[in-house]
Order: sequence, then structure tokens, then C-alpha cells
Amino acid sequence: MQTYLDCLPCFLSQALKVARMTTEDERVHREIMDRVMGQLSKLPFELSPPEIAQNVYSIIKKITRNDDPYREAKKEQNELAVKLYPEFKKRIAESVDPLFFALKLAIAGNIIDLGIRKDIADIKGEILSTFDAPLKVNHYAEFRQDIENSAMILYLGDNAGEIVFDKILIEEIRKIKESKVYFVVRGFPIINDVTLEDAELVGMEEVAEVISNGFDAPGTILSKSSPEVLELFSAADMIIAKGQGNYESLSNEEKNIYFFLKAKCFVVAKDLGVEEGDTLLKKAKHSPKGSFFHPGGGTSNVGVHS
Repeated sequence: MQTYLDCLPCFLSQALKVARMTTEDERVHREIMDRVMGQLSKLPFELSPPEIAQNVYSIIKKITRNDDPYREAKKEQNELAVKLYPEFKKRIAESVDPLFFALKLAIAGNIIDLGIRKDIADIKGEILSTFDAPLKVNHYAEFRQDIENSAMILYLGDNAGEIVFDKILIEEIRKIKESKVYFVVRGFPIINDVTLEDAELVGMEEVAEVISNGFDAPGTILSKSSPEVLELFSAADMIIAKGQGNYESLSNEEKNIYFFLKAKCFVVAKDLGVEEGDTLLKKAKHSPKGSFFHPGGGTSNVGVHS
């Protein structure tokens, strides 16, 4: 997905927010904004939003000398999600289709995104609300079939806190098929995206092999990914890509990718052909007509796809 004019105010807003998080010095705020505006004027819109975001945050890091301004926020999100783990595990175990409801939980966890929002006052309440809402795009039947046929799965993580619900989904996936699962994290801190530190804190290594992609962008930029990640991306039977950043950077890839996300801005929603706030389990390059089976005997009418 390319960058649009409407993305520019978002980049500027994020830059100012992080500048104010790191220092009260308004001269530094002004320097950051001047440098970011100058950079945005030069970057081609053919780049994906995560590629441009990487440029923006590199300026902020260089000026503030703070490589991880969201570190404490990420720690709090992880710790809260870990506390919620037993409750949601119980909900999943008692559901009619644990795999389906585990993936809905993983998608609901995608609300934990501090690049889009300043804070999330009631994480549990918002996750429950999103968890109970129907998926706007629901390719579950194909997803489950691909799980059953996959020996190796590449899971591209997104945010701290959210990673706990990714872990629950991987646990359910491996009950269906004892596949080899690789969980990919960012190489260096960027916003509240997952790193090796976050994965270790929540015990992700118990269910998947955790690897770093080698760079700091809020998405998966294949041209900057480590050789190991590129090899796995090519060899994987299926890929699970969490969040807007992974959608923005991989939406044009011809691979067996399933995008799990909440459309949290109108630009991404428009690109997906849905409404802002909708949740999706979307197979890449997939535009079927008709309906898909989902637990409970009903159907999910798939109205629009990109």
C-alpha cells in the first residue's frame, strides 16, 4: 500500500507526540517538527507508510537520543495482558470453536496501538467490545484449511500487549496441527511494536521460535529484512500478518498471507474497502463472492474487498 496525502498529518502528529513524551524543551519540539516536515516533503509516496514512519522516527531518535520512548508503556501493556491471559484462555476453551475465537481475540488485541492513539484507558473493555463484534471480512474457512495443511507458519507480530493474545492463538493453532511456528518481532524499538524483550516477557518462546527482522519500522519491509526472515517468508506455507503496519507493507505481496487487523484509520479502511473501525481476517489477493461458514451455523457475508 502506498502513502497518501492524508497520511502526512498523522506522521506530524505522531512526531509531535513523541517529542513531547521525551522532553519539555519546545526548542527540541520545533527542531523535530522542522526536520520531519523537511523529510516528508522529499520522500516519494510510492513508499509504504511504515517505510516513511521509519524515516520519521529515526529523526526523533537522533535528536532526542532516546531509542525507546515507549518502553515503560510497552511494559505496562504486556503486564496487563499477561494478567488477562487466564481469563481469556478460559473463554476460548469454553467456546464452540476455540481456534475461531482465539483468532478473534488476536484481532481484538490489535487495538493496542500507540502510534494511532495517545493512550488506551480501558484495554480489557475495548478488547471485549471488539472481540464480540462480527468480522467485516471473514476468510476463516480457508484459514482453518490452510492451518491443517501447513507444516511451517510465519507469524508477523505487531504490538506489545497484543502479543499475549497472539500467543493464545498460536497455542490453538498447534492443537489443530503441530506446525513449526516462527514469530517475527522488530529488530529495534519503534513506537509500541514488539521486540525480543517483549516476546521474552510474555513467554512467546514456549509456543514459537522467536526471530528478529533486523530493522526498526512499524511493519515488514522485505527489502530491509534479515536473510533469515526473507528465507522463512519465501518458504512458509502460510503467513499471519498482524496489524495495519504489516498490511500497509505487504498488501501487494503474492503470498499466502492472512491479514489480522482492525482498520484504525480511514485511509487503511478505504484501501481495504471497509469502514473505519471494522475488524478483518482477510486473505491476501482474495476477492471471492458469496458467504463463508463461521461457527454457530451462520454465515459471514463478505461485502467488499480490496
